Amino acid sequence: MAIERSIKNLLLLVLAIIIVVALWRTVWFLAGLAIFVTVVYFVYMLLKGNL
Repeated sequence: MAIERSIKNLLLLVLAIIIVVALWRTVWFLAGLAIFVTVVYFVYMLLKGNL
């Protein structure tokens, strides 16, 4: 019984790690995309002469 509980806890831990890694990559991708859009807008405004 204790072995089954340990296996279940290990599987839950592995699943949690996989979920966090997937979300971490998504968060970094979205942050990079936001920075890219901000820089493009800044350069656009600079070239347009409104800064």
